[in-house]
Amino acid sequence: MAERPAHTFPFTAVVDQHLLKTALLLNAVDPGVGGVLIRGEKGTAKSTVVRALAVVLPDMDVVEGCRFSCDPSDPKLWCADCCESHTVDSVVTSLRKPWIVDLPVSTTEDRLVGTLDLEHALKHGERKFEPGILAKANRSILYVDEVNLLDDHLVDTLLDASAMGVNTVEREGVSFRHPARFILVGTMNPEEGEVRPQLTDRFGLCVDVRGVKDPVLRMEIMDRRQRFDEDPSSFIRAWVDSEDELRVRLAHARLRLPTVELTDEIKRLIVSICIEADVDGHRADLVMARAAAARTSLEGRTLVEHQDVVAVASMVLLHRIRKAPFANTESAESIVEELVSAFSKTSSSVSCGDTDNAEKRCDKNDAGDGVRPGTTATRYLGETASESLPLIEKGVLRELDAVRRAVSGRRHESISSDSKGRHIRSVKAATTTLADVAIDATFRSAAPYQLEREGNLAINIDPSDIMSKVRKRKTGASIVLCVDASGSMGAADRMEAARAAVLGLLKDAYQRRDRVGLVTFRGEGADIIMSPTASVELAQLKLKSMPTGGATPLAAGLLKALELLENETRRDSEVIPWLVLVTDGRANVGLNGGLGSEDARAAGVRVRSAKINTIVFDTGTGPKATSGAREIARIVGGEYLRLTDLDGRVIKEAMRTRL
Repeated sequence: MAERPAHTFPFTAVVDQHLLKTALLLNAVDPGVGGVLIRGEKGTAKSTVVRALAVVLPDMDVVEGCRFSCDPSDPKLWCADCCESHTVDSVVTSLRKPWIVDLPVSTTEDRLVGTLDLEHALKHGERKFEPGILAKANRSILYVDEVNLLDDHLVDTLLDASAMGVNTVEREGVSFRHPARFILVGTMNPEEGEVRPQLTDRFGLCVDVRGVKDPVLRMEIMDRRQRFDEDPSSFIRAWVDSEDELRVRLAHARLRLPTVELTDEIKRLIVSICIEADVDGHRADLVMARAAAARTSLEGRTLVEHQDVVAVASMVLLHRIRKAPFANTESAESIVEELVSAFSKTSSSVSCGDTDNAEKRCDKNDAGDGVRPGTTATRYLGETASESLPLIEKGVLRELDAVRRAVSGRRHESISSDSKGRHIRSVKAATTTLADVAIDATFRSAAPYQLEREGNLAINIDPSDIMSKVRKRKTGASIVLCVDASGSMGAADRMEAARAAVLGLLKDAYQRRDRVGLVTFRGEGADIIMSPTASVELAQLKLKSMPTGGATPLAAGLLKALELLENETRRDSEVIPWLVLVTDGRANVGLNGGLGSEDARAAGVRVRSAKINTIVFDTGTGPKATSGAREIARIVGGEYLRLTDLDGRVIKEAMRTRL
């Protein structure tokens, strides 16, 4: 029996969650599958299963004493220390278990990649590399809880290390390279924000985890957890045999993996599925092949069969299939299931073990019952979304200015211009003014020179050693809805949609640090119904009565909304300003007696000059419905969305996907 970390719930004792456990086991058989992204609500055993995996992983050979757990059988991937100290014939090895290495979302860059060994530098006046999290994760599992909240600069570092399999450090006078081959496992709650697409695609597999609905299974979950909490040792002993059996099965699967074969027929099946899914690039094809081979080996076979591809396809495609606006996770799952089901019917009659005439049968199936371009399975998710959401036509997309408060218009943690926020890394101080000094980084900068400097100080600091802290703090968005309340068709519906959108956005405003305001325009001018606020109670009070009727003074509405947003950016320079315009675009009243259309265009130019992120929802009807609103979207440099129905949920979901 392998040594178990204290109080680790057994992997085989986890009830249900078969897809999640399968995804992790496939990576255990072949780390080249590329890791797992686990999405799901809280309390669904995501972290429990990941941590339990480490216990059932087979032991691995490492170079004894190596800080990076180098593989003694692969000298090409040895670290610099091993290359200097060992040869293949003289290397001494030892066994150890792979481990779970946690990457906290609050970690700093030097903790992730490694940095100068301060103690060694002070004692010996020499620079020596101190390994970081990536070093410890080599040949093990790098686990990121709430990966969607990970800082962008850490994501970039992870991507580089994951792609190259090597961590290269050039900082604080230290130059070092070491292997960084790890299984990346991330968990997240989609309600708290999405993962950057660049990082999402790096995960080989993706699974969505939900709470178990079967009453019998839910009772079993309660029973097992209660017994584990009352007496962990006894509970763990009851699962020793099943844990050992799985460990042996994994070890045999790893040994068998190099002998697993993919026939041309299976390769065609994989390629066809990926083409029909319309995924970007070729990573999905490669991952699907490796995952299918890993499943084959885990099942004790050496020839990949159709069922192996079908079993892994959903995990490979779920996070890669294209999404249109307002697509949700349930829509993605239904499309993947339909796609896989269609291919399952296509090739179910073809035996992978029988290669005679296999190509002819595949060709026949491809021409017959298989999935064809244009079928439901190949459509974008937006075309198959819930009927409760109206269809939209996406138009002009503005390339936003890369200023701090408007990077992609998305909510983010921006570099703080003062001493507020979380310390993420350190840089050379621009001046010798002692403001927000990074003490640890300053010591590391000075440490190599202590033997050369005179004085009786414990540490002699030169002004050139001083390092400053780089901080990040969360930024919120200020969203102003500018709604056409004129007497044109649908005014009452627009008001109700605006009310629903404001209240929906404010429900999570506290957590997201957002403020929402509302401006309406009708008759001769515009009114501030509600200044930007984070209070749901205030919004409910302010939005009880919103009059409608009259002409369409679009210019007045735009300028009033711009005034509110400029006040918000003066209040907080880090805030992300958003203008949401809901109108048919038929401006017929200008400013001070001017022409409505000309004044509206001039107001739009001012909005664009102020670098305001803008979405224009076109509520117009009839053959000329799109001309006015589309033109305004073009002028403000915003995004154009045409609605076939008014629904406050559409506005809310549009903003959630863009923040």
